Amino acid sequence: MTPPDQRISSPESEHVTTVHRTPYAVVRRVDLPAGAGLPEHEGGARVIYSLRPYTMRFEAEGQSSERHFEAGDVHFHAEGTHAVQNTGDQPAAFLAFVGTDGSLPTVPPDEDLGAAAASLPDGASHEVVLENNRVLVRRVALEPGASIPPHDAPPPRIVYALTDYTLTVGDPMDDTREERSFADGDLQGHGPGRERVKNTGDTRAAYLAVAFKK
Repeated sequence: MTPPDQRISSPESEHVTTVHRTPYAVVRRVDLPAGAGLPEHEGGARVIYSLRPYTMRFEAEGQSSERHFEAGDVHFHAEGTHAVQNTGDQPAAFLAFVGTDGSLPTVPPDEDLGAAAASLPDGASHEVVLENNRVLVRRVALEPGASIPPHDAPPPRIVYALTDYTLTVGDPMDDTREERSFADGDLQGHGPGRERVKNTGDTRAAYLAVAFKK
């Protein structure tokens, strides 16, 4: 069987580019001019993040539907075979975070993350934008100097930068710290573990964290 992360990488899908890969997921960018589409293809469980407004028609299991999306919208697709076409008059662009067959490691419960998010200091925000039994998608924002208290991070996740920013991520167990800078559009993979996060730059940090549960 073709791995889920390769099922739409045929020559007929020249509008699809792989932009990031981890053992558990792959991120593909799809750019469809007005009227263009992707032929019928299989896809693993995936999170879609819209990069710009567009209208798309979906064909799956003999059924047709059409939906409009705005930039920043997030939605989920289960595994299955489908075809899509950009039915609007503007180019469509989106990221597809696709789960692969890689076995996820066992991780501790993430209730501590919810507790940390419920008591964030001024300048920090945390929003769950999508959650089901397969994925957890969060949108996080930190003003300069703001931080997220120590917490158990969720399953392995891919972080998508929504702004340019610098963060210091530390392990509260041994007090190790690492400062890293990111540009708008960067993608990074993160494993599970206990962490604390602080915006040590001079710009607002905003990012989307996409975690696959299974």
